[in-house]
Amino acid sequence: MSTTTVQVHRVWIKATPQAVWDAITNPEWNTRYGYGCPSEYDLRPGGTYRVLANEAMTQHGAPPVIIDGEVLESDPPNRLVQTWRANFSPDLTAEGFTRLTWEITEEYGAVRLTVTHELEGAPMTAAQVAGDIPGAGGGWTYIISDLKTLLETGKSFAS
Repeated sequence: MSTTTVQVHRVWIKATPQAVWDAITNPEWNTRYGYGCPSEYDLRPGGTYRVLANEAMTQHGAPPVIIDGEVLESDPPNRLVQTWRANFSPDLTAEGFTRLTWEITEEYGAVRLTVTHELEGAPMTAAQVAGDIPGAGGGWTYIISDLKTLLETGKSFAS
């Protein structure tokens, strides 16, 4: 199991900062890549963040809200800081909230998206988001790679 307490994932995307921001924060976009689950944000400090289980996850026993948290900072389309807690199992939920930062920067004629997940005291969550648990998905690398693919080609991995 991964014990990395700070994970940094970075990708360059041929898109505008606003397009990347919208892909992260708008359910019309964020259901189209990754695991196909709508992410809902109230984009003000103290606002709620929720990821809802998709139909396939619900059929396999997932709770209705698979991830939750709170918005700490929102500076569209440049930076979003939030708390993040996985609710896939009681053990994951018990690890509590971690801190997730999205940074969107124009660079080299593209957008550099940096996702920093601070995971102190959350070893199971760290392993999950690193993609280190067989059968539990590819973690942040999978999600942001699929986001890049969608924005650049119009299709996700699942399309």
